[in-house]
Amino acid sequence: SIDGSTAGSGGVVVIPQPLVMEWWDVELLPQKLKKEVVQQEGKALVASTKKKMNVGNKEKNKDNDKPNSNNDDTSDKSQDATIQKLRQKCYITASVSNCKTYNLVQHPVPIVPPHYSAIGKTHNNSNSNNTPTLHLTKKERKRQRKLRRAERQRDIQDQQAAGLLPPPEPRLTLSNFMKVLGDQAVMDPSQMEARVNEQIQARKIKHERMNEERKLTKEQRAEKRTRKLEEDTSLSVSVALFLVKDTSHKYHRTKIDLNAQQNNITGGVLECQIPKMSLIICEGGPKAIKRYTRLMMVRMKWRGENFEDEDADDDMVEDAAQEGESQGGGTENSTENSNTATTQKFNPKNTCELVWTGMLPKRMFNSFVFQSCSNSDTARKVLEAKGVAHFWDQVMVHRSGTGDNFHFKLGNNEEEDEADNIKMDEFEKMID
Repeated sequence: SIDGSTAGSGGVVVIPQPLVMEWWDVELLPQKLKKEVVQQEGKALVASTKKKMNVGNKEKNKDNDKPNSNNDDTSDKSQDATIQKLRQKCYITASVSNCKTYNLVQHPVPIVPPHYSAIGKTHNNSNSNNTPTLHLTKKERKRQRKLRRAERQRDIQDQQAAGLLPPPEPRLTLSNFMKVLGDQAVMDPSQMEARVNEQIQARKIKHERMNEERKLTKEQRAEKRTRKLEEDTSLSVSVALFLVKDTSHKYHRTKIDLNAQQNNITGGVLECQIPKMSLIICEGGPKAIKRYTRLMMVRMKWRGENFEDEDADDDMVEDAAQEGESQGGGTENSTENSNTATTQKFNPKNTCELVWTGMLPKRMFNSFVFQSCSNSDTARKVLEAKGVAHFWDQVMVHRSGTGDNFHFKLGNNEEEDEADNIKMDEFEKMID
């Protein structure tokens, strides 16, 4: 009821339903509209009070009851329509868009995620194929596969029971054919053994044929390998910087270049003569950078540890000699090539250090190249043209060792505090 009475509710107080809107929302309305709301609520309250007190025209004749009831119905309908219009008008007026401070608040434009946009397209267009993908866990995929196989096997069994498919032959092996065949195996064991061998051979041939049918072609294998190595770098790119003392050996240069091409890594090797060092910049996907970092820090033999290159050097000497002979009398060139092939040694003091790994919004290089510079200023200008001069500054700070001096003091270190106190005492004594 409108006044919160307990009539007809079993003694439970019924929360009154607002006629137009709640009293705290009425304060947001203008004065004119507020008076209309109060007026309508007053009329509704008077009408409900009259119904309670049974104030009416009961003393009139029974002939006039029907017309009076019709008039009451029409008046109630008109009053309900008026209240409905007033309620809609109040809600529109009290909207937050009509607030004076609404334009002062920044409302960011909502960005619809890709899968939500796909859902919206499917709802708007029933023929669209942009349905969201539901990714299952490994355990769920195994369960779904198990259920599909069980359902397929159940269908085959039902068809065999109905006589639509012939019953399968018993699976015979050399260990169970005596139990399966029974008297036949006892009467002629040699023939039954030959039959078992034929069935085993047929199963093997069927298995190998199915494997050959599922086997990928050479082009499909290459496409699969390329697809596994491809990563989306449109939004962000992983970057790694390596500092190497010497990259002049052919083994190092080949490994660096070949692995960068295989992992779709851009960047390059910037070799500086003074000081003698090399900066390797790598840009690519996170998985590619992870593989390349393991190559540089773990797999690569920078000092030639346990590197068996004697056979390779002998082969290079023989190839160089054959090329010299084929050129006709070029013995001097062949000897020079053989000398350069045999005299190239690993640097025993060579090292590789990971300077920095991080993210960039886009690639700064188009390919992976080698470039040599005479000094540090030239190398910095080369990187400055690409917009990454800070890479060289970071490597130079790391090489000088000054980057290790910047550290934060966390917690209470009593030893450092005592050392600082001793230094302060010595400083005061010098002043005195």
